[in-house]
Formats: sequence, C-alpha cells, structure tokens
Amino acid sequence: MINLDIKSSLPTGVKWIEEHNKQLKYSVATALNASVQGSKFIPNSKEKSSLKALATQAPRYLDRPKKQTAEGWRATKATKKWISTTIMPKDKKWSRNRYLGGSATGGTRAPKDFGAALMNHPLARNIPSGSRLVPTPALLGKKGGDKYGNISKGKINKLFEQANTTYYQHNSVFIGKPQGGGRPPGVYRRTNKNRKLRPLFYAVSNVRYGARFPAEKIVNKTVHQDFAIYLRRELTKNVEKRVKAGKAKMKPL
Repeated sequence: MINLDIKSSLPTGVKWIEEHNKQLKYSVATALNASVQGSKFIPNSKEKSSLKALATQAPRYLDRPKKQTAEGWRATKATKKWISTTIMPKDKKWSRNRYLGGSATGGTRAPKDFGAALMNHPLARNIPSGSRLVPTPALLGKKGGDKYGNISKGKINKLFEQANTTYYQHNSVFIGKPQGGGRPPGVYRRTNKNRKLRPLFYAVSNVRYGARFPAEKIVNKTVHQDFAIYLRRELTKNVEKRVKAGKAKMKPL
C-alpha cells in the first residue's frame, strides 16, 4: 500500500478560497490516475506512469517475458468519491496473474498449462499432488526452448497424444514414476536402445519462492515522483475554470 501526503502536495503562495476545497477531491483523483496509468490530458504522463515503469522494468527481473506479460498490469480508476486505485495483473483474454502475481508477492509457483495437462493425462500414474513439471535439457534442446524459454504447444500436444503407460511401445511417452532405479516421477520417452526411458520432465515439489519483481517499490517511486506536480496543476486548472465561468465559491479560507 502506498500513502500520499496530500497537504504537502498542495499549491503554495496562492489565496485559498472555498472553491479549492470543492475541487480538491476531484483533482486528487485525477492526479492519482495520471501518476498510475497516465492521462491523455496531461502531456507525457503515460510515458512516466507506474504502468509504463512496470512494463519497462519487467525484463530486468523476469526471465524473457513476452510483451503481453511485461505489459500485463492494469489499474482501477480513482474517483472523487473513492480516492484509491489498485494495480493488478490483467485478466482479460487470459490471466497474467500466474506470471506477475507470484513474482511480485512471492509464494508457490502455479503449474504451467502444459504441466497441468500432462499431469492430469488419463494415463498418468503416481505423479505426486502439488508438484510441477520441470523440463529437462533433453526436451529443451541446445536453444533452451523458444526465444522466451518456453516449449511449443505443438510439442506438448504431441507428447500428450503419444502417452502410453499400459505396454512398451517404441517412441511412446510414459507419464508417472518408473519402476526400479530410483528414478523420480515425471514424463519419459521410451527408446528402442536397450528399452531405456529418456527423461523429458521431472516432477518436483512446488516450493515457495520469494518476491523477485519489486513492483510496489517501482510504483511507489513513480507515484511520488509526479503526483504532487499533477495535483497542483489539476487543482489550479479546475479552480481557474470555475472562476472564469463565474461559478466558483470565492469565500476565503
């Protein structure tokens, strides 16, 4: 949570009238929105906003995030009746919370879609609940997956289709814990060379991770950097507009 000192952000050296009080809540809400997500009415505010800073800093803390992940934050809009805004991962089309929420707050890492699909395969056997699948170098290859370090959907679908745990079949896929040898549960490829199993994924315990993306610190810095400037600008503009229209309450305070 970020707290702002409104009093120290107010304009100084001006004659304070009743209209300043009347326009204060609206001006605070406008300044807060501009600081967090930018405003088309305030030049360069979008480029200096918290959401822009989060997107810019994402590659520094996350492993090769896609553009839609780096730009995956949104913010609620503050109003004069509710002067508060909340920044959260976007959830339209698909949820970014799995990628951004845990990185900002820490906690257990949610299994990726391919992990959930393979572990819940009808032929999967003895995969410990609460575990997640970690790809091996044999699956990722020399390039380590695609440019984002991910495994293609086509490759996952092929593994899913080739799964077979009822009998030995060359080049088929086994999902579970192999018998003998102390091998861990996971996803294995059957080969015809000595009828060996080649590991593609290992199932590991889902441990807790610390926060690695200092989202709150980034937001705190950007908001405190521009909020006071925006507030003084908006309050002055709104009061002057009412005075010019002859609708301002001019009683000195």
